[in-house]
Amino acid sequence: MITTTEIRVRSTDMDADGIVNNARYFEYFEQGRLEHLVAIGLIHRPRPPGAPSRSFTIAETTCRYRQPARHRDLLIVRTRVTEVRNRSFVLAYEVVRAEDGSLVAEGSSAQVWLDSDGRPSPLDDDSRVQLTDALDIRRD
Repeated sequence: MITTTEIRVRSTDMDADGIVNNARYFEYFEQGRLEHLVAIGLIHRPRPPGAPSRSFTIAETTCRYRQPARHRDLLIVRTRVTEVRNRSFVLAYEVVRAEDGSLVAEGSSAQVWLDSDGRPSPLDDDSRVQLTDALDIRRD
């Protein structure tokens, strides 16, 4: 399953050279990540009363910049689950310019599941099923 999130580049996203600042892409990934995890049912926003808190942390994130994006560009962030491990899962991101479909950036993040004390722990069965059902492995 792939989730798409639209982001309009704001003036505050720009650096002194008039292109999107490299750090902003991690914020775009975060937006895509949250939308994807809501779409697959792993998290709920707002959290329903009495629902268990599902906690994870980012262990690693990467970004490869392909083309510059500029003010007012409409970007599409495509997010997908690429790997489900014992205590973690990996998401992949592609940022494309809506106007011409060109790849602007791509990256990934590894999320580690945490127990109530904040230590790495195995994924619970329900979460594993939700992530596995959403798995999208491309063979390029």
